[in-house]
Amino acid sequence: MKNILFILVLSLYSIQGFASSCPDGSEPIKSISDDGTYFVYKCSADAKNTKKSKTSNTASTSSSNIREGRVKASDISFPGKFYTTEIKSCKASGFTEFHNSFGVRSDVRLVEGLIGYDWHADWEANSTSIRPFHDRITIPTKMLMSATHNALGNNNQEHISIAKNLLVGLAKADTLYDSIGYNDIKKKPSCYADGDINSPCWHHEYQFATGVFTNYMITALWLRDELNEQEFKIVDKYINKMFKKFLQPVEDYSSVEEWIKVDGPGIGQHVNGGSGILAYASWTNNTELAAKEINFRFEFLDKLIFKDGYIDNNSFRGYRAQWYHSYGVNNILGYVYIADLWGAEVPDKLQKKLVKASEVVNLAITDWDKFKSREYTGSSGLTNSIRDPSNAIKHTHQMAFGLDTLMKIIVDFELAKDLTYLQKRKNHMTYGTDDLIGFNPNCIHKLVTE
Repeated sequence: MKNILFILVLSLYSIQGFASSCPDGSEPIKSISDDGTYFVYKCSADAKNTKKSKTSNTASTSSSNIREGRVKASDISFPGKFYTTEIKSCKASGFTEFHNSFGVRSDVRLVEGLIGYDWHADWEANSTSIRPFHDRITIPTKMLMSATHNALGNNNQEHISIAKNLLVGLAKADTLYDSIGYNDIKKKPSCYADGDINSPCWHHEYQFATGVFTNYMITALWLRDELNEQEFKIVDKYINKMFKKFLQPVEDYSSVEEWIKVDGPGIGQHVNGGSGILAYASWTNNTELAAKEINFRFEFLDKLIFKDGYIDNNSFRGYRAQWYHSYGVNNILGYVYIADLWGAEVPDKLQKKLVKASEVVNLAITDWDKFKSREYTGSSGLTNSIRDPSNAIKHTHQMAFGLDTLMKIIVDFELAKDLTYLQKRKNHMTYGTDDLIGFNPNCIHKLVTE
């Protein structure tokens, strides 16, 4: 992903651009970035501040160099359909449509059941820390996405009209808005409180509501050109309202360290809201927001992925460590694909960690004991570690059904054969969309057309 020649040219350009640019007329001080991939030019006052910062917090400064001078608003180009410029017919998206072979619109009824659904009551009645029951909101969303994708790819105007009506209906009902928001979960106990696997997990209520909303925005991006003025106003009002409650508080953090301190380590769906912020940036045509989000998320990923590829928290979840590690890698690679597609350049330091993290996915498949032997060196108490072998899940995460494709594209790496994973993922492939990342990696155009 990184072109070394481009970096050298960029460095020469930087020399010219910074010459004699200090306020006091002095020459900028030249130094090499911490990861050794580019030059940093600072005026004397800035250099002193940087030196002071390095003395007080070396790790923090090293991470900040991931984002300094990396992605700018001018680098960003929205493809329009989130993961592509055009929705095309794709066999991998499955056969989900807004009717079945008997003409009964069963998928329509399923998605209609999501309109105004009381997710809070469902979560409260059925979910625990170890078992979040979310199918009543996630499956209809997958159906909406897959059927919409197929309708657009096949230019089926009748089904496109159904998709629009469902999109507008979900917005009119303020669907999921009454779920717990980000600011409120900070006031609640953490998941697995006191080590109890059956304790309530408010973060799950928030996480799945946010994930469904993110996938709603992606579907809205797919349908945007089909919406009339009134339909657009309804959808746009809903998106802005939901963003303010569920995602803007994430975007408002001043530093990665501050966020991790409050939210804790670990990689979740859509990289903990990052893809949702990108979707909103595309919806509002805000390249500044997209660049800010990508820089923040790259720094976050650099912080949470250790040099050997293990992920803070995910890779140390006890008897489910393999499952959560592969889950995290899938979400990371999905996000990185979008960032790269939009014009962001992935830093070499982070790219190397992505390769290592993919190697760890394979290590867990080929030698689970060796994978598990790695000592934890992170920052949390691992209260969510699964210590009872009866709750073990020793396979790659089945919902990450396009992980092998993402690994080939992003890190040029082959996923090892995991027979249990290959069998279990079949059920999720039928939905046609990986709702953990917001698209189907197997429907990427260059893969479909080659």
